[in-house]
Amino acid sequence: MKPVIFLLALCVQQLYAQINTQQKLKIDTLLQQFVETKQFSGTVLVAKNNDILYSKSVGLANKETAVPNKLETNFNIASMGKTFTATLIMQLVQEGKLSLNEKVATILPEFAIKRADSITVYQLLTHTSGVGNYMMHVNFEDERRNLKSLDDVMPYVVAMEPTSKFPGESYQYSNSGFIILGKIIEKLTGKSYNENLEERIFSKTGMKQSYIHYPATFNAPKEATPYLAYTPKTFVNGTADEFPGFSDGGMQSNVVDLYRFAKGLLNGKLLSTAMRDSMWNGKVKFSRGGMYSFGWMDNENSFGKHIYSHDGGGKGFSSDLRIVKEDGYVIVVLINNRVNPRDVSDNILRILYNKEVQQPIKFLENILLEITEAKGFDYVYNNYKQILKEQGMDKTPNPWVYIMFSDMFENMKDMEKALKVMEMGRAEFPNEASMYNVTGQLYANQKKYKEAAEWFNKALAINSNDEFAKMMLNNISSKLK
Repeated sequence: MKPVIFLLALCVQQLYAQINTQQKLKIDTLLQQFVETKQFSGTVLVAKNNDILYSKSVGLANKETAVPNKLETNFNIASMGKTFTATLIMQLVQEGKLSLNEKVATILPEFAIKRADSITVYQLLTHTSGVGNYMMHVNFEDERRNLKSLDDVMPYVVAMEPTSKFPGESYQYSNSGFIILGKIIEKLTGKSYNENLEERIFSKTGMKQSYIHYPATFNAPKEATPYLAYTPKTFVNGTADEFPGFSDGGMQSNVVDLYRFAKGLLNGKLLSTAMRDSMWNGKVKFSRGGMYSFGWMDNENSFGKHIYSHDGGGKGFSSDLRIVKEDGYVIVVLINNRVNPRDVSDNILRILYNKEVQQPIKFLENILLEITEAKGFDYVYNNYKQILKEQGMDKTPNPWVYIMFSDMFENMKDMEKALKVMEMGRAEFPNEASMYNVTGQLYANQKKYKEAAEWFNKALAINSNDEFAKMMLNNISSKLK
C-alpha cells in the first residue's frame, strides 16, 4: 500500500474507531424516528476529544425551495449563546479585570438598573438576580426589529420590574441578566460584544462561520430557515417571528463550529482548567432537577456522568450542546423546527453508553392537528372525548396539550380556533391558572388589552401568587388607560 493511501486509511480508521457500526445504525434509526414523530429537520454531530465520530444532516434548510440541510448550514442557536457570554465573563475574571462578587452599580453606573447596588455578577450568571426578561416588555414585540445593539436593548431591561423580592432569593431564568453581562463585557474591554466574540473565542478556536448580524437573515443553504412543522403537511415559516441576537442568545452557528468551541474549552484554549471548571460546576438548583452554573447546566445522568450543557429554542429553532468532560464526548444538535433537542442528545448519549433508547412519541396535539387536516376542526371540537378514547386515553394527559394545540392555530393566524381550544382546556382544567393566562395572552397579542386583563385577573383569582399574570397585568396597565 502506498504511504499516502495507508496514512489516509489509518486516519479514517482512527476517526471512527470509537463508535461501532451498531451504534451508528442506532443513531440513524433514532433520527428517523424523530422525523416521523416530530418532523425533525437539522444537523447532528458527535465527537470524542479530537475525533468526529458521527455527523448527519436531515431535512430541509428551506422547505419552500427544497434546499437540504448540510453540516455547514448555520442555525440560530438561541439561548445556547449564553455559554459564550459566560466564557467571555470568565476570561475577564481570569485576567483580573472583574470580580464575581462585584456589584452591577459599580460597573454600569450609567444605567438605572433596579437594585443594581445589590446585584452581583455571580447572580447574573446564575439567573438569581431577579432582573427578569426584557422580551416581556409590552413594546418589545412591536419594536424588536429596530434593535441593533446592546445599548438599544438596555432601556427594555431597565424598565422591567424585579421578579423576586431580593437578589439571590431564587433561580429565575433571565434573559435580561445576560444582556447586562454583555454590557459589562463591552464596558470593561472597550469593544463591542461581537468584537469580543471574534477576538476572544472565534479566532482562538477556528470558528469561521459563526456570527451575530443585524438584521438577522435566514438564506439557505448558508442559513436554515426557522419553521414550526406540526405534521408532514402543515408548517409555518417562522422567519418573521425571529428575535434579534445579542449576548443572551441568537447567534448563527453550525455543528462544526460549535464542536470547535467545545473542544476549545476542553483543551484549555479559552480558559484555564480551574476557571473552566468553576464556570461549569453547578451552583444553584433549577427546574429540571440539575444545577445551573455560570451560563451552563450541570446534570448528572442515569449512568453517572456529569453533563455540561446548554440548549436553546425560538419560534422555529432548537439547539443543544452537551459535553462529557471526563470522557471527552461532545454532542451538538441543531434543529430548524421547534423540537425538544434534549430528547435527541439524551438518546444519543444513551446509545454511546450502551443504554436503552427512549423512543420518541407523537404528542397528542400533533395527532389532533392531523385529525383536523383529515376531518376538520369542528370534528375535533365536537368529538374530542371519543378521540381521546381512540388514542387509549381517559382524559387529556396535561393542560400543556391545549396550550400547544392552541399555539398551532395562533401561529397559523386562526385566532378563532386558538380561542376555542382554550375554551376546551378551561372546561377540562377549570382550576388551572395557565388556561386563563394563555387566553389572556391570546387577547394581548391581538392588542385587545381590556379582554386580556379580564383573563389575567381570572388567573389570579385561582392563584393569587401567579407571577406571569401579575407581570402581564403590569405590562399592559399603560394600555388600559
